[in-house]
Amino acid sequence: MFRLAQYVLRGSHHAIKKSFLYSNVRMYLSDAYQAFDKWDESLSSEILQKTNISELLIDVEDKLIRKKYVSSLDTEILAAKLTHVETTEDLKLAETILEKFRRTPEALKFQPSLAYSLVRNYLDLGQKERLLPILHDKVKYGIFLDRFSANLLLNAFLLEKKYKEAAQVCTDLMLQDEGDDQLTRALGLNACYNYYLIATDDDFKSTQIEEEDEDIVKVKVNFVRNHTNDDHFDLTDKRKLLGKTIAYLSRDANNTSIISLQILGNILYKKFGRVCDLFQIILNNDQLQVDETIIKILEKELDEYVYNPIEAKELLPQSPYRCLELIPEAARDIIKEKLLPQLRQKNKIISLNLKEFVEKNLIEIATLADKYDTKKHEQQISIWTRERQEQLDDQIRRFIIEQKKLNLIERLRLLEERDELLNFFENESKIIMHSQDKAFADESFENIRTQGEHEYFELARQHYHWDRMEPRRSLHLDKKLRDEEMSDVRNWSPYKYLAENWKYDLADYVPLNEKMKRRKEDLPPSGKPPYYKQHFF
Repeated sequence: MFRLAQYVLRGSHHAIKKSFLYSNVRMYLSDAYQAFDKWDESLSSEILQKTNISELLIDVEDKLIRKKYVSSLDTEILAAKLTHVETTEDLKLAETILEKFRRTPEALKFQPSLAYSLVRNYLDLGQKERLLPILHDKVKYGIFLDRFSANLLLNAFLLEKKYKEAAQVCTDLMLQDEGDDQLTRALGLNACYNYYLIATDDDFKSTQIEEEDEDIVKVKVNFVRNHTNDDHFDLTDKRKLLGKTIAYLSRDANNTSIISLQILGNILYKKFGRVCDLFQIILNNDQLQVDETIIKILEKELDEYVYNPIEAKELLPQSPYRCLELIPEAARDIIKEKLLPQLRQKNKIISLNLKEFVEKNLIEIATLADKYDTKKHEQQISIWTRERQEQLDDQIRRFIIEQKKLNLIERLRLLEERDELLNFFENESKIIMHSQDKAFADESFENIRTQGEHEYFELARQHYHWDRMEPRRSLHLDKKLRDEEMSDVRNWSPYKYLAENWKYDLADYVPLNEKMKRRKEDLPPSGKPPYYKQHFF
């Protein structure tokens, strides 16, 4: 059954108007192929039913801001729940989250189901135009359409006759080489050819704004890269992009109409050498012909074509992987002087209605897809739902294991503390030594202990505090202590030469009784009077 048209009115001017397809509109894809029931069933899963979209948006954004990390499962659930958002501000927030998620390591686990969920929910919300910039910027968002999501999106644009938007989706598929499905090709040819019929010169104008001299800022760089043109991702000409898309979607042509569309694509793509090859294929095959309208377009393009050496130089193959092509000047002469006369001579030029063909071709292929691909579509949705549940179960299992590890570590810590209390008196000496190692140093400068040097400075401190008459130990720990250094004599009278005792080596050792005798005579430790007393008095 077709979905009834519903409009949800809300007070806010930012509210999203949810629009659905009318039942009286011809749908290229049937309800069975679009798998509405299967999609609703996947949305009713337990993991999505227990999720609140508003809380999830806030939680995921907070994780990205604080931790710079969010799991791919959270992002996938967010994409699947977008159908419950009520304002465009929530959609903007979701797009910002998707952009930030793209820069996290978890983006490597990007699932195709995320892009599919985005397409389905944006279609249900009536916001499919917002998908175009998201699909265009692969570096920023990283959204790649699969064949089912591409078919749904193209079908929605074609039903509203928005051929320009549908052609942009086809161009994205062409750039990513994702047009292997026959239904996707039929939808794309319908969109691109109808867009070509209604497009004007303004539609093909470049949107790049040339910078003025005042806005140009020159920056010094180490080297300048050579100008390269891969003739694919570097294409900016909208006419050439449309032509390459038509040629790509009509490849492997097996009838007259499709090969005529392929010729049209190569004409717009300015690949006249490939047009020569296609004409040769038509001449060699008795069942193939070409549309006369395409021949008129080709002759007009050839007459208006002006050889530009700079453009020709840029179009030359710059990679060994690109095949060598004919120079447009040479291809023009071959087409006009040789191939077109042969086509007319063999009656290969006929009148075709390509607009009617792309419409009928789409309906026929959509009928076959409804018969053979409906079950595949439903199976794919079931696979994505099961993988989402398995990913959640695995995440819960890993979380439980991590919690058990933390609980075991905490329990071991408590057991160690309890063991320490029960065996305190048996291990008292070890506990005291361990606590002393962890003690904080005294704040006074004299008592600051430096690892590996504190013993030496402690001994030096004792020697320099002569007024306290503390026991003096040798600064050299490997030398034997003398009896006078370990003496406990206190309250000696001041001796002005006492501070010099530590300077003398063991070779100048003086016994204690002799030292006391010199002390009474007020002589220095050497036993001799000062120099000035010996020579001048």
